Order: sequence, then C-alpha cells, then structure tokens
Amino acid sequence: MAKVIPGIEKAKLAKQPPTEGELFLLNYLEEYFDPDAEVYFQPCFNGERPDVVVIKKGVGVIIVEVKDWGLASYNVDIKNQWHLAKNNALLKSPFAQAFSYKKNLFEVHTNGLLDKSMASETFYGLIKVYVYFHNATKSEFSAFYEPALCELRNELDTNQKSYREHKIGYESYEKKRLYLANRKKQLERDVGSLAVTRDSLKKIAFAGGKKNPQFEDGVYAELMRLLQPPFHYANEGKPILYTKPQARLSESVEGARAKVCGVAGSGKTSVLAKRAVSAHKRHGEPVLILTFNLTLRMFIRDKISEVREDFSWGAFHILNYHKFMGAALSGAGIDVKIPEGLVDAAAYLEEHYYSNEAVLDNYVAGRYKTILIDEAQDYKPEWQRIIRKHFLSEEGEMVLFADEKQNIYERAVDEEKRANIISGFGRWQRLSKSFRYNQNSPVLRLSVAFQEWFLSEKYTFDGDESYQQTAFLPGIGVSAVGTWSAARLLEVAEVIIATAKREGIHPNDITIVSSREDVLREIDIAIRKGPRHQERTITSFASKEDVEIVRAKKLGRAEEKKALRQLSSSRKQGFNLNSGVMKLSTLHSFKGFESPTVFVIVNEQDGPELLYTGLTRAKENIVVLLPEGSRYSDFFAEYLDPMNPLERRIGQGCLPEWG
Repeated sequence: MAKVIPGIEKAKLAKQPPTEGELFLLNYLEEYFDPDAEVYFQPCFNGERPDVVVIKKGVGVIIVEVKDWGLASYNVDIKNQWHLAKNNALLKSPFAQAFSYKKNLFEVHTNGLLDKSMASETFYGLIKVYVYFHNATKSEFSAFYEPALCELRNELDTNQKSYREHKIGYESYEKKRLYLANRKKQLERDVGSLAVTRDSLKKIAFAGGKKNPQFEDGVYAELMRLLQPPFHYANEGKPILYTKPQARLSESVEGARAKVCGVAGSGKTSVLAKRAVSAHKRHGEPVLILTFNLTLRMFIRDKISEVREDFSWGAFHILNYHKFMGAALSGAGIDVKIPEGLVDAAAYLEEHYYSNEAVLDNYVAGRYKTILIDEAQDYKPEWQRIIRKHFLSEEGEMVLFADEKQNIYERAVDEEKRANIISGFGRWQRLSKSFRYNQNSPVLRLSVAFQEWFLSEKYTFDGDESYQQTAFLPGIGVSAVGTWSAARLLEVAEVIIATAKREGIHPNDITIVSSREDVLREIDIAIRKGPRHQERTITSFASKEDVEIVRAKKLGRAEEKKALRQLSSSRKQGFNLNSGVMKLSTLHSFKGFESPTVFVIVNEQDGPELLYTGLTRAKENIVVLLPEGSRYSDFFAEYLDPMNPLERRIGQGCLPEWG
C-alpha cells in the first residue's frame, strides 16, 4: 500500500479537490502500488502542479497527468496534435503537458539533474511520464488514434510507391520516409507506452522497476525537498529591527497597489519577504513572487526564511516572469511554437506570447490575492499589465519594488526619471537608507560618487541617509582598481586567490562578476584547476566542462545553443549565495544579490547602469578590473587605490599590492 500525500480524505477538502479520475487513480495507487513508494497529489513545484508524482528512494520518479476527457470530443492528427472536434481548435497534447513537467523538473527546479542527464542519457529515463485517461478503455484509446496512424501508413505506402515508379528521387523519398516514420513512432509510443486507461493501470511502473545506482540519495533528497516543503517556524527566523518605513511597507493590505523604490541595500527584498509572509498570514492563500532573474529565487527564499513567523513553504510561488508565463501558457493549452527558419526566435516569442496582452484572454487562470514583483525596473509595461489582468484577484494587492539605476536592460523611465510602472500604483514610496554598508564603507562612497558622475542626468539621484562624506575613513577594507585582458585570465584568477589569502577572506564571501560568460568560464576553471590552487566554485552559467560535454555530442548549432541554455538555466536555479564556496556570476544574474567581497571585471561595452549594479553588490570590499584605456579609468583612479599591474606579480610568487 503506497503512502498518499496528503491523505485522500484531506485532498478531498482542498481548495481544488481531486477530479473523479484523480480520485480513482489515487485510490488505486494507495491500494495496489509499491508500498515503499510515496504518492504526491498536485505537489507545488514552484507554481506548477502536476496531477500525481510518485517517488521511490533509489529507484526513480513517475509523473502522471490525469484527464477525465471524453475522447469523442477530440481528435488527433498525424503531427500528434490534439484538436477540439466541434471547431478543430488546437489544444496542447496531454502527453506534451506531461513531458513539460519532466522537462521543467530537470531544467528548472532540481539543481544537478540536468547535469547528470547530459552526462548520461539513461539518467533522463529515470523519470517516467504517463497520461491516465479515466473515461476510456485500452481498445477505445487505440481506436481514437487509429485514423491518424492509418493516414500515416497510407502516406508511407504512397511515398514508397512514388519512389518505385521513379516519380521522386531517393533524397526526397528518404527525407519524407524519415519524417513520416518518426511521426508514426511518436503516435505508437503514446498509444502503447504512455497512455493509461482504467483497464491498463498496471502499466504505471518505475523505469526498470528496481534499484538504480544513478538515482542517488542526493537527487532523491532534492526532489523530496521540492515535493514536501517543510514548515517554517518563527524561531527559525532572525530578529530583524525594521525601520518605520520598512515596517509600514511590510504590512499586507487588501486591494493595495503600491510601488517602492530604494537605494541599493535599502532592504527592498527584505520588505518584500516580510510582506509576503504578512499577506499569507492575512488571507491564508499562496503568494506569487515574481522576479526577472532566475538566480534570485534562492535569495528571496533566504530572505523569507529570516522572517520570524510560522508558515508553510508551499505558500510562496517564487518564479521569474518567463517561467511563470511558460507554465501559464502550458496550463491554458497554448502550444508555444516558433516557425521554422526564423532568425530571431526570442523576438517572435516575446511579441506573440510573453508580451501579447491578449494571448490569455480565453483562459481562466488561477488568481492570487497577493502578487509581489521584485526588480520591477526590468519588467516591460506589457508584462505588468498581463500579470494584473490575468492573475490578480479582484480585491488582490500588487506591489512592485524597483531601483531604476539598476536598469540594465535600458527600459524606458517615467517623468520622475524612475522605473516606468503602469498607472494605478500611486506615488513612489522610497526607502532612502542603505543597510548594506557602514558609514565608513569605501563601497558606499564609491556608489554615491558613481551615481553623481554617470547616472544623475538620466535618473533621479538618490543620496543615501547613511552616507556622510566627512565620516569616510580611507584604508578600511579592500578598494582597488587594476587592469585585465583576455590573454591574462589565469593571472586574474591568481590575483583573486592571492587577495583572498592576504586579506583572510573566506571563499563564501567572494563573488566574481562580469557581463561576459566566456570570460567568467575561463576564470572559473583557472580557479578550480590552476597550477597553484584548486578551489571549489559555484556558477550561474554552464561551466567549461559542461560546454565540452555538449559540443562532444556534435549537435546542430540550434540544438547546441538550446542545450547550453538549459544547462545555464539549471545553474541559475541552483545558485546559492551561502554555498560555502567562491561564486562566479554574470552581472545580469547577480542583480539583487550582495556579497562581502566583489571582483568586478568590466568590459568596455558595459553601460553605467550595469556597472553600477556590479559595484553595489559589494558590502565591504570592492576590486574593479578594467580593460586598458577604459572610459571609466579616470573615475576609478580618483576613488580607488591602484593595484600593481598583474604582470609584475606573475611568476614571482608574491601577492598583489596596491596603494
């Protein structure tokens, strides 16, 4: 007897109780399935809710999509696309839906799964997917697919006949044969292997059905963490003293519309976290927290964990905009497709799906009573309107947090020189005191001066209440500027290690940021496998080894780019600020985070907003490395100590020096 979580009787009392088909399947699994397996009903995978997930330690995972559909209302074509019979409207295939849960499980939610699947093709098969059709028998489902299979068989015969009669050449024949054979294979797979009916429930089984050493304990533990979010107790939080403005903005209010701006380190994310908990305590329902960067999910979760309240982790759906919209489009049955041969696929997706305010007009989405958006300056007005229109309940609250000087995507600003927020959110409410720095911080002095020098004409200048120029004491912490080049990245890695040793800085307190992944990738491997040192790291991008594994597969250009994007997405999702090791991240991915010591590797094309974002990530120590002849050289020469040229240190075994 398998264990069902939550229990079946408890599931019946949920806000969205199980359908007849889901209830039938849960009862079957509880009574007849593997007694060592655990069955989760609609677990919350950060906003996605697969119907049933079954897991067994050391064996594998099963994902089941449940459909109570009457097959007479649908048909399927030779492309394996589902349609409504009454108007031929295109629907997302339930099999595609099941595979999207599996795909997202690898790419988004579970750090390390994608890496393992890239290294071993059999590992991907440890997660099985099925679709259970409650109102169909095995023979009825086979008959449902038979017209499409018959059409494919006829086309295969016609193609072969045309070749025998010399009406087409071999290349044309073979190309069409492979296409039709692949379509036929997909249809037969769905009918024979993936579709489950009331008289074929025994088909549901783990891959191999026995222990598999690839499904190691670490993977199981990570999946269990996601499937069964723990309860957070008040004594797990930190005693935080909020200022009056922070405390006021941390209180959830029904129907509120607000926009909050603040200087770097002013506690915007802490306020968001506190407000999220306050909202859940107020109405008892899930809170949607949206970011732009994938990496910020873990950081926001850390901030929520600091709140001294009791709550379930399942109450917070923390996603970035595009992943959230992807799940919504999938749930609406909208098949996101890119025309073949399109040059700018990203622009097409943006126009037709992510920024299309009408794309969800025919979809009744689940709505939230509280929606909080972090880094709102990165959000297009269209995105803001889509979220408010389709996902906010009638009396729901929606609050946006922004710092326009971190406008690294160069979105438009409003007449107040602040982030361009859609109407209806009132006046800006400002947090003007930074808690990231002490009064004597060289980083605070630097960030204020950088604003005045490069950003004050374009954006509203935010002086910091905690900054007093007369109180600045030189020589506190590390604040230096040097140069770098692409030919000397091993030297950059050695300078970073030597600085850490000289200053006694723990690896967990060091972050290296740049706008270029290729530069960071070389520095990363030099730190991990250099001739003088081997330090562990964590990155927000695919490592050099990742790239080599993908390229060894000799994929096409488009497939290779897709595989690397998937790996980077997985790295971003697993990026942990307190991993105990040195961190390397793109500036785009590290926005919103902070680190005691930051090495900023500047590229000449970096705009001032991007560079300001990098500078303000540091809490105590800042080292800026510029290309020779940089347009930023004069500024940093005035405000930072000069670092000795790197080449003077290399080969001599001495530590870097400055001023």
